[in-house]
Amino acid sequence: MKKFKGNERILHHKLPTRLFHWCLVLSFLPAGFTGLILFFRPLGDAGMNLAMQVHIVGGMVLFIACTLFFLLCPGRVISFWREITTWTDDDYAWMKISGGYIHKFLLLEYEVPPMNKLNSGQKMMGVMVLVGTILLILTGLVLYIALPLVPKEIAFYADRIHLVVGIFLFMCVVGGHIPLGIYNWPEFCSMFGDGTINAQHAQEHHPLWTKHEIKETKK
Repeated sequence: MKKFKGNERILHHKLPTRLFHWCLVLSFLPAGFTGLILFFRPLGDAGMNLAMQVHIVGGMVLFIACTLFFLLCPGRVISFWREITTWTDDDYAWMKISGGYIHKFLLLEYEVPPMNKLNSGQKMMGVMVLVGTILLILTGLVLYIALPLVPKEIAFYADRIHLVVGIFLFMCVVGGHIPLGIYNWPEFCSMFGDGTINAQHAQEHHPLWTKHEIKETKK
C-alpha cells in the first residue's frame, strides 16, 4: 500500500458537506440550549420570550439548511445513508471496544479494526442525527405552524416527541459527538476548515477509505 509523506494532505470533506455542518452547529446548538431553558424555565418572562425566539430561529435555520442540502446534494445524502447503514464485522468489533478510546485513556494495548471514511461510532451517531433531526423538524413544524389545525392528541404527542428526541439528541451531541470530535483534532479541523486531512492520519484511522481514494486517484 502506498505510504504518504508527512505533510501530504488529501480531501476529506467537500465544500457542501462542510457548509452544511456549519449550519447544523449554528442552528442546532442554539436551539438545543434554548430548548433546555424553555423546559426548565429558569428565567423571567423577558428571558423566556427571548429564548423562545432564538429557539424558533434556530429551528427554522435547521429546517432550511436540511431542506436545501437534501435538494441540492441528493447524491451526498444517499451516499451518507448507505454508509451509516452498512455495518460489517469490523464495525461490530469496533463497537465492542468503543473504538479503543477507553483502552487509550487507561494506557492499555488495543487494536482497532480498520475503518472506512466514518468509524462505527460516527455511523451510529449519523443514524441518530438523521432520524432525530427529521423528527424534530416535523414535530417542530406541527407545534409552530399547524398547532391550531391539528387535533389535541396529535399536538400532545408532537410535543412529547419533540421534547424527548430533542433532549436525547442534544445530550448525545454535546456529551459525546463534540468532545470526541475535538479530541480527534485533525478531523475536526478538516470538517470546519479547508476539508483536507493529513494523509498519514487518514491512513492510520481510515485505512479502508484511504485505500479507496488511492485507487480512484490512479484511474
